[in-house]
Amino acid sequence: MLSVHDLSVTLSRRPLLRGLTFSAHPGQITAIIGPNGSGKTTLLRALTGELPATGRLALNGHDIPRTAPRILARFRAVLAQSTSVAFPFTAGEIVRFGLDAGSGPADPGLPARLLAEVDLAGAMDRPYHQLSGGEQSRVQLARTLAQARQPVTPDGPGWLFLDEPVAALDIAHQLMVMRLARSFADAGGGVVMVLHDLNLTAMAADKVLLLKSGALLAKGSAEEVLTDGLLSQAYGCRIRIATPPQTGPWLLPQSAA
Repeated sequence: MLSVHDLSVTLSRRPLLRGLTFSAHPGQITAIIGPNGSGKTTLLRALTGELPATGRLALNGHDIPRTAPRILARFRAVLAQSTSVAFPFTAGEIVRFGLDAGSGPADPGLPARLLAEVDLAGAMDRPYHQLSGGEQSRVQLARTLAQARQPVTPDGPGWLFLDEPVAALDIAHQLMVMRLARSFADAGGGVVMVLHDLNLTAMAADKVLLLKSGALLAKGSAEEVLTDGLLSQAYGCRIRIATPPQTGPWLLPQSAA
């Protein structure tokens, strides 16, 4: 389990997160949502030990700030919002970095299979810098999946921490990412992801954390958090929730603030 109690982050004397308390569980997708500047990426970076934070943060019983990254890497993988690659690697070499970082038996054929899963079959030898932005994002996702290749590890459930994994993708590939996340959770792993698309959140998230100005405005199921009042308060514009027959809720902005 991911357990967070009274989490705060301050950088250059500026408070970015204040007193967040929540948990995330294996077998579930936990979505972090909120307007620009609300602290979503800051929260994810604190949860992965990239930013200093106060409070208690534990993952699978490990105190995150006091646990060596190589230990955490055995059961959690992180997809950053953007990744710079300075050298002329191929797509396959990028994915192998995840294979080297994770735990479990070596599987030389896994990178090619994961590239196929993210709709990049045959891209093993393609230069990374010659790929489109969306293709690069999918290569990085394959790298992350290579590291977290075991939804259940000897150290407990595996975890994916994904920062805006669908931001550069078309609709079909956005749905592909959500299917992969759901498959990982259904196999016993935990997924924590930052999302901007509220309709994808409504469709896929088991639990939603709604941030505003560095504070946790609401937490709970999609039905509990994705309401007219809470979303309008968070985003500063009128938002209406509607539920078409035989589907989940969907969201339509009504007007600018």
